[in-house]
Amino acid sequence: AIGGAEAYQIEALRKAEAEQMSQKAAAYNQYGDAAIMSLILESLPKIAAEVASPMNKIDEIVMVSGNDGSMSSEVTKLLAQLPPSVQALTGLDITKALEQIPGVTRA
Repeated sequence: AIGGAEAYQIEALRKAEAEQMSQKAAAYNQYGDAAIMSLILESLPKIAAEVASPMNKIDEIVMVSGNDGSMSSEVTKLLAQLPPSVQALTGLDITKALEQIPGVTRA
């Protein structure tokens, strides 16, 4: 009797999880790229935190800039690499996705 009750409980849990996944899939189909974009944007802070966590162990960072001697140009180069990195990790072209948001313009 106990084994049957446990089996019933596991079956009910799995059915509920399957229904939840089915509902999510239907929502993603309905909203398409917007749903995917939302998921990715929600996960970016966690990804950034995971990538940055080893930096907690760094005592000092020394950046050596190129010929122009401008630290801002180095930061600009680093930021320019962000969209291709996000696309490589997620398959989403974040530049195109952000351009679809009303009021966002490309600089």
